[in-house]
Amino acid sequence: MMERYHIVSYSADRNVLAIKWGDGHKSTYHYIYLRDNCPSPKSIHENGQKITETAQLNPEIRPAHIELVKEDTIQITWEQDGHSSSFPAAWLRDHCLSTAEIEKRGQKDLLFEPIELWDSTLGIGVPQGEYQQVTEDRTSLTVWLEYVRRYGFAVLNDVPLRKAAVVEVARLFGYVRETNYGRVYQEKILLHPNNLTFTSQALSPRTDNPYRDPVPTLQLLHCLHNEVTGGDTIVVDGFKVATAMRKKHPDLFELLSRVPVSFRFRDKDHWIERKTTIIGLDPQKKLHSIRFNNRAIQPFEMDNQLIPDFYRAYQTFARMLDDPAAQVRFKMMPGQLFIADNERVLHGRTAFDRKEGKRHLQGTYADRDGLLSKLRMLKKN
Repeated sequence: MMERYHIVSYSADRNVLAIKWGDGHKSTYHYIYLRDNCPSPKSIHENGQKITETAQLNPEIRPAHIELVKEDTIQITWEQDGHSSSFPAAWLRDHCLSTAEIEKRGQKDLLFEPIELWDSTLGIGVPQGEYQQVTEDRTSLTVWLEYVRRYGFAVLNDVPLRKAAVVEVARLFGYVRETNYGRVYQEKILLHPNNLTFTSQALSPRTDNPYRDPVPTLQLLHCLHNEVTGGDTIVVDGFKVATAMRKKHPDLFELLSRVPVSFRFRDKDHWIERKTTIIGLDPQKKLHSIRFNNRAIQPFEMDNQLIPDFYRAYQTFARMLDDPAAQVRFKMMPGQLFIADNERVLHGRTAFDRKEGKRHLQGTYADRDGLLSKLRMLKKN
């Protein structure tokens, strides 16, 4: 039930409108903020998009008249343009910019629980769903997508063994991200591979495509054949490892989050390159993304004095990722599909003997915003 607010009183000076609420809380609003975010039909389209052009507003805009109507609406007529704005009490409280109210709204509007960091002791084991259930039942799809969001990876069992079934799974929540590898790519042995993925070698944990901007944020792999000994999938929670590094080696963490490196993919037809940090932080310095791929990284280009410390930072992070205590391992069987958040979870594999039989996976990329959008709608409904 929506919380009801009533306005006890208001005061208006040259710069701001101040409101005293029935619960004792006080709010202040700058006039340009109110005019810019006027909720009237002349300012907001019926589809919810904003009509008001912020750049065209007078920064010194003032009210010509203010009226409190029935303790639950503030009516303002603006001096400069004569526009009339009606602000319901619920709207005003939901747009109060005090730190406490912002945090309160954030908790109230939260559809998602915090993500769960994990290592080899992951209590849930490998998060799994069943293809038929996920495709036929909204609750099962919600649970499986929530696994991907919370843990950064999941497996889907009994996916049909047919060409491009991996695309059908991606369409359950979003859209395929096509790359130079194609809409669907084949992970199997090639005679002249342009990527070590298409060999039988062991692959250390990495994120895919760090040389792209933007990076595909989800990777999907569908196992069609796996007749070899070895070739086990390795997954690591990069956020868990980076968080531990930040605590144990803050100086080294700072280097990896501040000093950019170059990643590159190059073959006879493509030259894709990006310069960025290995650890990405958001504006509040919270962990945002991991970009780590030893095969694609280029010789470091930075002030020569940084080289010893940066190598120490890089090697420390790599060894933490390689530590079995940080890893979950499993063998993909025909019909299983693996999905991972490509900016959080690193994946690798153990070596295998190509002479034993066929190992064939089909892969595609997608993006996390589509998955989160689908999950929000499922949870909302």
